[in-house]
Amino acid sequence: MTKEINIHQLLLDGERVTLECKKATKGVPTSLWDTYSAFANTYGGTILLGVVEHMDEHDKAKRFEIVGVEDADKIRKDLWNIVNSKEKVNVNLLHDDDIQTIDFDGKEIIAINVPRADYTIRPVYINNNLSRGTFKRNHEGDYHCTEQELKMMLRDANEA
Repeated sequence: MTKEINIHQLLLDGERVTLECKKATKGVPTSLWDTYSAFANTYGGTILLGVVEHMDEHDKAKRFEIVGVEDADKIRKDLWNIVNSKEKVNVNLLHDDDIQTIDFDGKEIIAINVPRADYTIRPVYINNNLSRGTFKRNHEGDYHCTEQELKMMLRDANEA
């Protein structure tokens, strides 16, 4: 199975609890970090950079457009710099093989596989702000965790 088929397979069911697509042609979008937190706190998932979702398109075969990123090496370097910055993310869950550049018909897509964080290190949050920077994933959206959800995650981590 080629990587190209994998991209088609990933996009077949559209964005969901474990898949998020972002245009990101010129750089790392700030909204990526909400999704990073949400995936880490929920089920894990894949973020595809260089893919646009056309929400008004009902034909699944035409809903996603592969636009690619302009400078994959720079975006990857920026991703690593940001995910390792304690000012942005409280914990880096990624390993080298979790960020891949995939050639798709001459366009480069970056695939980021975010694992689910172990309960002992949840919640994963951004911007040094536990209450406003902790997200969860529902369906195809990233949502702020409620105070109750945060308390449950913190309780589970403390009981570990």
